[in-house]
Amino acid sequence: MAKTTDMTKGNPLTLIAKFAIPLFLGNIFQQLYNMADSAIVGQKLGVDALTSVGASTSILFLIFGFAIGTCAGFGIPVAQRFGAGDYKSMRRFVINSFYLAAALAVILMAVTSSCTRQILIMMHTPDKLLDAASSYLFIIFLGLPFTVLYNQSASMERALGDSKTPFIYLVISAVINVGLDFLFIFGFDMGVEGAAIATVIAQGISSILCTVSLFRNFKELRNIRQDIAPNKRSLLTLAGMGFPMGLQCSVTAIGSILLQIAVNGLDLVYISAYTIALKIKQLFIPEFDSLGTALATYVGQNYGAGKFDRIYKGIFKSMIIAGAFYIVAFCANVFGGELLIRIFVKASETAVIAASYKYIFIDAVMMFLLALLFIFRYTIQGVGRSLTAMVAGGFEMVARLSMSLWVIPVFGWGAACVTDPLAWGSAMLYCMILCFVILGREKKKHTLSAT
Repeated sequence: MAKTTDMTKGNPLTLIAKFAIPLFLGNIFQQLYNMADSAIVGQKLGVDALTSVGASTSILFLIFGFAIGTCAGFGIPVAQRFGAGDYKSMRRFVINSFYLAAALAVILMAVTSSCTRQILIMMHTPDKLLDAASSYLFIIFLGLPFTVLYNQSASMERALGDSKTPFIYLVISAVINVGLDFLFIFGFDMGVEGAAIATVIAQGISSILCTVSLFRNFKELRNIRQDIAPNKRSLLTLAGMGFPMGLQCSVTAIGSILLQIAVNGLDLVYISAYTIALKIKQLFIPEFDSLGTALATYVGQNYGAGKFDRIYKGIFKSMIIAGAFYIVAFCANVFGGELLIRIFVKASETAVIAASYKYIFIDAVMMFLLALLFIFRYTIQGVGRSLTAMVAGGFEMVARLSMSLWVIPVFGWGAACVTDPLAWGSAMLYCMILCFVILGREKKKHTLSAT
């Protein structure tokens, strides 16, 4: 029987850390099996095949980011109702969120799989990479329903205070993915299509296991059949919370796509370097994203319970955890960056290695901005202000747009390397100011209503 966690009581540092660790490990495993795809492709099929897979990274970030952000948003009302002890409303939110997730999955799969090649052409993907990138991306898009289902079920479990179960199923998925990579690419010589098929199968298994465990193991959901009918008010609340969070991730991703387009206009060496740098960066970003997700659940439950002093404590305790994560990410990238890069390419690719290291070095130094951005943005989301948090993605997009249109074409790779920190910094300042303004107003409102 899965155990829910009431985060309205107990030490905030301990609660957030214990909740974040399985999220972090789960995200690391997810990135590791993504890296396994790339490492196996790069070592077996060569740098061009690796770059073909990497050419789809930004568009995957756009589509997957929207799906993952939307499902995470669906979890906020569930966490708030759980914190308030209103289990009937909580169950209604859970079942209606699955209706919205199902519609989202079908629409995303239909639109993206029918426009795969056109999307890559619009992104100025080089002709020599187009066929392989299109084949890889098309298969991944067909598996989108599994991606949505896993993230939807995982979001519900996390809203109820269980971050361990989704982690377990991600580990299973990662092991299956790596095994199938070797089988399809080395055994059956299926090329980049084999890597994509392995990923879809692994995601399918984890999504089914996670969904079954959600409805089987949580006693709070035992009577869910009583609330199985669609509820208009719940659907509207969920849509108002989830879709802005999804759009916020997508707006951020659009900025990344613009950056990808700008990089695609540079030499092939830099396209390859950017592909590798993204893979390495994505290995460390989950540290801060996991902390933010844990904080959003913590804030959501305490906001539902009206415990604002605990919210402030949670923010500052999260900064301590983020500081530890930052030190680890900094050391790994600065001192071990070249070793990480050589996982993907042979040592003879010296130009690619040098360019990629420059990118990850600058990101590693400035990653504290990203840590603070996640803390403030997820706090805003935890109190239900998804539209406000979405604007932060706009700040990131504007920064990346400006660099991509006017700076990178003139100054080249060096400008591309500083684009991420500029985007993080602008969004972080916005979120930091709004976070404390919103909390102050909400606390005052709660105090007045209580008297």
